[in-house]
Amino acid sequence: EVPMTQAEQSERYSSVAIALHWIIALMLGLMIALGKNMHSADGRPVEWMFQLHKSVGITILVLMIARLIWRWNNKPPALPAGMKPIEKTASHGVHIGLYVLMFALPITGWIMVSASPFAIATVLYGTIAWPHLPGLAELALETRQSIYPKIANIHELLSWALIALFALHLIGAIKHELSDDEGVLKRMIPGLFGKTTPPRAPSRGALTAFGSAALFFGLIAGGPAIAQAIGGETSPAAATSTASSNWLIDHEASEIRFTGIHDGNEFTGMFETWSANINWSDDTLDTNTAVVTVETGSAFTGKPLYDNTIDAAEWFDTGAFPNAAITLSDFTATDTGYTSSAEITLKDKTLPVPFDFQLTYEGDIATMIGQATLSRDAFNLGQESDSGGDWVSLDITVDVTVKASRSAD
Repeated sequence: EVPMTQAEQSERYSSVAIALHWIIALMLGLMIALGKNMHSADGRPVEWMFQLHKSVGITILVLMIARLIWRWNNKPPALPAGMKPIEKTASHGVHIGLYVLMFALPITGWIMVSASPFAIATVLYGTIAWPHLPGLAELALETRQSIYPKIANIHELLSWALIALFALHLIGAIKHELSDDEGVLKRMIPGLFGKTTPPRAPSRGALTAFGSAALFFGLIAGGPAIAQAIGGETSPAAATSTASSNWLIDHEASEIRFTGIHDGNEFTGMFETWSANINWSDDTLDTNTAVVTVETGSAFTGKPLYDNTIDAAEWFDTGAFPNAAITLSDFTATDTGYTSSAEITLKDKTLPVPFDFQLTYEGDIATMIGQATLSRDAFNLGQESDSGGDWVSLDITVDVTVKASRSAD
C-alpha cells in the first residue's frame, strides 16, 4: 500500500468546529429521543423529560449562535476535488438545511412553550429560569389554545425534516469516505494525524463567537432582572396595616407555610415576607382582631420550577397583585383551642375561610399554631391550565406559626 502524500490528505476542521459539531450532534440525538418518549404509558407528560427537552433545546440554540459565527470567521475545508458538482451542491444544500433547522427547532419550541395553555415555566437544568417570549404568554387563553396546536405541528414537522436531512448527511459522509481516496468523514474526527492535515489558516474569532453566544444567553436569562434594574423598579414590599397591635412578632420563629400535591408528590413552601398587626386578649374575644399582609412574590419552595411558575398571571399574578390580605375576626373558644373567620383577599377575590388554632403561653411570650385549607378554584389560582386539579391539588393547606411577645405599650 502506498501512503498518501500530505498534499493528497484531507484538511481537518478546526478543533472548535469539531467540538461544536459533535456536541450539537449528540444533543440533537438526545432531543429526538426525548421528543418521542416524553409521555408515560397512560399518556401523561413526564415533567422532568419536558424540562430536559427544553433545556437541551435552548443549549443547542446558544451553541448554534457560536457555531454560525465561528464558521463565518473560519472557512471550512474544501470538499474533495473528486466530488461531482451535483454532489457538492447537494452537500451544501444539506448543510444549509441543517443550520436552518437547528435554529428553527429551538425557536419554534420556545414559541410553543411561551404560547402553551399550560403556562409552565422553563427552568434550564433545574437551575436557571428562562423567560417566555414577550407577548405570547399574555395572550388570552382561547387564543393560546387556538395557536398552540398549529405551532406544535410545525415543530414536529421540522423535527422530521431534521431527521431526514441528518440521515442524508450521514449517508453522504459514509459514501464518500468509502468511495473517495480523500474522504470527508475523517476531517470531523479529532486525532487522526497521518490521515488528515491541520487547517491551513489559524483559527480566529473565538471571543466573538462564544462571547456573542454568552451575551445572548445572559441578556435573555437575565432580561427580567435587567429590565427591572433599568426601570428602577424594586420588588413591592408587603404593605403594613395601620391597625393597632399589642403583640410584637418574632419573625425568626414564625412562618406561613403552604403545602399541596403536584403530579402525585407533595410540595411545600413558605412566604418569606409578611407582616401582622395583632390585637389580642383572652378576655375580649369578641373584639380581638389580626390583620396580616403577605407579599405573594416572596413565596419560596426551593424548587425553581415552582418558584418561577407561581408568579404567573394565572397563579398569584404578582405584578398586578403584589400582596394578599388576611383579616381574622369572630374568635370563638373551642375544646381544642380557638376558631375564627379569616377573610382572605387574594388577587381580585375576597372570601371567608375557617381558621383553627391553638395558643400557648410562656410568661409574656405566646405561640400560636393554626391551619386553614384554601381552595385553588375559589381564588382563581391555576384555573387556566389545571382547573380540574389533574396536576396540582385543588386544596392547599396553609400552616401558620406565630411567636410573639406582649408589647410594652
